[in-house]
Amino acid sequence: MRKYLYVFCILTVLTGCTKIHEIQFQAYAVGIGIEYEKDEYHVVLQFLDFSNVAKTEQGKSDQPSPIWIGEGKGKTVEDAIIKIYKGIQIPVNYDQLTLFVFGKSVLENRLRKTVEALDTNFNIRLTGWVYGTEEPVEKIFTTKVPFNYSYNNARIVQPQYMHQQDSSIPALSLQELVYQLHEKSKTILVPSISTEDTIMKMDQDKLPVTVFNGAYLMKGEKLKGHLTEGDLTGFIRVNNKSVRSPVTVHGGKEEIIQIELLNPKMKKMVNKDQNKIQIGLDIKVSATVKESSKGILAPKIEKKIKEQIRKEVYDAYVKSQKIGGDIFQFEDYLYRFMHDDWKSLQTSGKFPALNKKDIHVHIVPLKSINRINAGVDTLINDWK
Repeated sequence: MRKYLYVFCILTVLTGCTKIHEIQFQAYAVGIGIEYEKDEYHVVLQFLDFSNVAKTEQGKSDQPSPIWIGEGKGKTVEDAIIKIYKGIQIPVNYDQLTLFVFGKSVLENRLRKTVEALDTNFNIRLTGWVYGTEEPVEKIFTTKVPFNYSYNNARIVQPQYMHQQDSSIPALSLQELVYQLHEKSKTILVPSISTEDTIMKMDQDKLPVTVFNGAYLMKGEKLKGHLTEGDLTGFIRVNNKSVRSPVTVHGGKEEIIQIELLNPKMKKMVNKDQNKIQIGLDIKVSATVKESSKGILAPKIEKKIKEQIRKEVYDAYVKSQKIGGDIFQFEDYLYRFMHDDWKSLQTSGKFPALNKKDIHVHIVPLKSINRINAGVDTLINDWK
């Protein structure tokens, strides 16, 4: 009898599973877009729809996944979000929030205050990816993903996955942005995105998708300007987060060679000699010949690749300097490791400039995928 009494007492103090919310009774926010117009924040929340997700073994539906968005306006970010709560009907869950899209109006005038509002919101994680855009956020959030995959499979949601095939501007998390906003010597590259409907089609119908189109350069909370992917080609090819980058080398009228650059390693070189500071870049990259239109010796290919990379890297540096940016972070290096020199240069306003001859490129090694048909003589390994 005593045993049963003990069991009864234990059961009375045990708690059960209370206040459980099934996933279909919550609105899972996966993206948040923020613009600032007419002294008001315009906030757009994008939600994941479970109705067409995970219905097949392939992890996708045979029907297009619907996209749900909520919009609110207010004097603060939180006020605008509360306006969305009034119409959403079910509780909003932020556990799956992986996307932050800021309109150009926010980048120009309100980035620090906007980021601080998100940072102090205990519901929002800082691990999502950050982008800037000049297009309406609603248009970005209502683009499609081919093959009826959900929006969670979009490239901007999983940017590192597609870098394995075609690298673009390095991804930036909200956490990294929070850190860098407080570093006055750092140039921040916020990837910019837009929509495009001429690349993909479903049958003959155009399919609007999201694409990378460059980066916004910021110093602290000040927007310096925008550079396109073409402007930043050299930076995209050689930054340490790049994985794979295609290059077309023109050797002459009939010489067309398709090269793939892999896993670059870039190192800044900063030397001080007789009170003069010189800066340079040391770049090591692997290269693979994917396609060539005629037979050509490997040393000749290597020389042309080096020349093209050097030119593209220097062009990217010059274009960033023209708008007040420093994409290779030389000033940040001086600030951290040569602080006295940095203060002196800050006073004089004459920071050292990168010369094209100080960009050193090493191809290690140059390979051919198909040595029989590639038309490249790879027997010469002692390249200089």
